[in-house]
Amino acid sequence: MKKFIKFLISLLFCTILFNTQSVQAISETKKTENNKLSASVSFTSRKFLLGPNDIVNLQFFGIPEFEQKGLKVQPDGNLTISPFGSINVAGLTVDKLKEILEEKFSRYIKNPQITVQLANSKSFIVYVSGAVMNPGSYEINTDLKQTQVVNNVKPELQIQRKTPLLSNILVASGGVSYDADIEHIQIYNRFDKSKLEVNLFDLILNANAEQDIYLMAGDVVYVPRLATPLAVSPEKYKKFASATISPRTVPVKVYGYVNRPGVINLDPTQSLNLNSAIMAAGGYLNENNKSGSYAPKKIYLSRLSTDGKLVSTVINPTDKDITLMPNDIVYVPDKKRPMLGKMFDYVGRLISPVNAFASTYNNWALMFDPQRFRTVR
Repeated sequence: MKKFIKFLISLLFCTILFNTQSVQAISETKKTENNKLSASVSFTSRKFLLGPNDIVNLQFFGIPEFEQKGLKVQPDGNLTISPFGSINVAGLTVDKLKEILEEKFSRYIKNPQITVQLANSKSFIVYVSGAVMNPGSYEINTDLKQTQVVNNVKPELQIQRKTPLLSNILVASGGVSYDADIEHIQIYNRFDKSKLEVNLFDLILNANAEQDIYLMAGDVVYVPRLATPLAVSPEKYKKFASATISPRTVPVKVYGYVNRPGVINLDPTQSLNLNSAIMAAGGYLNENNKSGSYAPKKIYLSRLSTDGKLVSTVINPTDKDITLMPNDIVYVPDKKRPMLGKMFDYVGRLISPVNAFASTYNNWALMFDPQRFRTVR
């Protein structure tokens, strides 16, 4: 009997211990999830600030006759609410307005429960500056019932900006330049004085949507510049160049023994490799339209280093097809020829002016020859 009682006590103790550990584990799991959620919400979610042209609805729980719909915030920031008249709501959040109204209506209603609903949000202005292609102010209209038409010669400005995400605004501004530091984009709000720093590389490389924050009225977006595009690794650069926020083309210069030397604009969605740039320049030059192509073993690539100096490197294009960066200079040297061939070319260049002069002299001599028009009998 004593053994049985001891067994029951031991079993009860083990059960209590197991339940305690399970509760702690569940509590830790919930705590971790809450921390993740709060971190996400605190960064990506932002309190909406009421302003002119916003439309709100007021609903009273259990008292439908007190409901007020279609209340529009006036240009001076006032909202007319019966029976209190004008209340200045500019810069208030929806939750703060709810608190103010519940306090005011508590004089007439016992424990009022009011719901403030944002029926329609205003269009607002966001300012973009720094390393972007088209800096300036951009109006955002989030009303899906209205069609926003922007008449501008720049096609990137004709995007309908219905969702005011940071990436959409950067695309509308023509994208960021290649020396943009998108790991430290700064956002400052002129109204609530809040400051944020965003890493869009995390969005591009890891699809971290938390970095693509929702912009609001009064936001000023500043994209800082790098000392040189080489401040990022080639892997990051390649990912960045194909992103929607980057420019549409990558300019490089190709000179030397090619058919169409000059500035070449590469499409980052296709290829940014060295051989692609040479093909875009018409390929290697062929002499006298002969069949076959000249494939050099050495090509010179000049590029600005991180300290601003122009550094040249020798590359074998048949062995290594490297990724080009903006404003790279590619020089293809002339085809190597025997010394005898070079000597004949040199002599030909010397004789060529003499041949041209002799040919011109002969033509003039024939033209003014007095015997030219002699009558033959």
